Amino acid sequence: MGQPRLLAWTGLGVITAAALAHNLPRLAPGMFDWAEPGNVAAALVQGRGFSDPFDGGTGATAWVSPLPAWVEAAVFLALGAKTAASAKALLCLSVLGLAGANALLVHALAPFGAWIRAAASAAFLAFCALVPGSPLVVLSEAWLDILLSAALLWAALGARLPPSRARSAALILVALLAPLENAGLAAAAGIVVLATAWIHRGDTRRLLVPAVAAAAALASIGAWSARNAIALGHLVPLKSNSWFELHLANVDSADGLPRMETVLRRLPYFDVAEFNRYSQMGEMDYVASFRAPALAAIRADPAHFAANVMRRLGAAVVFCRREGGGESTRFPFSQADSARLAGAGELITMGPAGALWTRIDSPPSYEYQRLHGMGLRDADAIWLDWLARRLAYDAQYRGAGGIALGFLTAGIPAVALLLSAILMGGRLGAPAAWAAAIAVGMVLPYVLVNHNDRHQLPLLAMQAVALGAFAQALASRLGGAPRSQ
Repeated sequence: MGQPRLLAWTGLGVITAAALAHNLPRLAPGMFDWAEPGNVAAALVQGRGFSDPFDGGTGATAWVSPLPAWVEAAVFLALGAKTAASAKALLCLSVLGLAGANALLVHALAPFGAWIRAAASAAFLAFCALVPGSPLVVLSEAWLDILLSAALLWAALGARLPPSRARSAALILVALLAPLENAGLAAAAGIVVLATAWIHRGDTRRLLVPAVAAAAALASIGAWSARNAIALGHLVPLKSNSWFELHLANVDSADGLPRMETVLRRLPYFDVAEFNRYSQMGEMDYVASFRAPALAAIRADPAHFAANVMRRLGAAVVFCRREGGGESTRFPFSQADSARLAGAGELITMGPAGALWTRIDSPPSYEYQRLHGMGLRDADAIWLDWLARRLAYDAQYRGAGGIALGFLTAGIPAVALLLSAILMGGRLGAPAAWAAAIAVGMVLPYVLVNHNDRHQLPLLAMQAVALGAFAQALASRLGGAPRSQ
């Protein structure tokens, strides 16, 4: 068995084991947060169409991208809407998708040296297995982005090779699917299509593939836009919630990087008042209500908005702050205490799965006074539960491990690219250059609007390639081997 095949099978084994370790204790009915795509998928299989992202019969939507919802709907159709069996099937899809991404990386990097191939695969598997909130968490959608980005890299690396039907088909397929997945992947596919067209600008026959890929992307956007125009009465090329996201990150948040408390208090999925406003106004009017204040804030202080963009850029290429989405608890609150805490914005109840502390990063002294001043029946025990959850939060996200992960998922791959270029005499080899271009496209829309660790997670495959490229460049320099990148 050759090294590429061995690495691919090893990847499947590692990812399967990691998936079980992440999820096996929690694979039981009632333990899943299906979120907006799951709600839309349930609506689809129940005959309500692409609708109801927050439940409650709110009608047609373009709040979420269609591809993840369609994938979940296909599983629901076979195994039931929001069942444990469906969750397990989606986890299996995640495993197969990530193992497929690893195999694509190994195959794509094979011509560029053993070090880049092995190091990139090892880094990718480590990212998937060890990063908290990884694409192997139940119902994560990041696996699909990662698989498509790996396929895009594989197709791009064939640009200077003899024509390949498989690579051409991959480029066309990714260009078709990317706009239905998210704006970042659509931008990445656009970059690769344009770059490929430029490389083949003098060859009419080879220009046909990027031309067909561009046509596929336009057809995909056009079909989805037409559906939205009919269902919502507005032209929505990708997703409807851009103004909401812009407001969330640049008005609700002072630094352009909304804390989880801000998100939980504004998103209709969690906040009853916002859900009622969304339900009464309808999706398009609700989203439009954020446009004027967002634009007014940007016009009033464009320098602050520019600084927000730079802070988001820093989060993408230097240090990505991790928060984890509040902190869950199974404390047995009384009904009255639960209502008081939810009304004060301290707690979000999650049905049989427990509840979520939303202000988990508040100063402990402030939280102690606040909880004891609310007239809670069991204030001391509730405070101790909050404190225990806060200590766990700090240990995971603010301790040495959390800080290391913040750099590992942002700054370290960026530094690896820089060092690769230095070791290669001032240029990036093909794998690193294409991976950097794809990563830029994947993160660019979120740097401009609203970026957090959820948007950073899909970059794992391209970041692994950056680390592999550095390993290959270093090995070439130290060993005097030819620079095969």
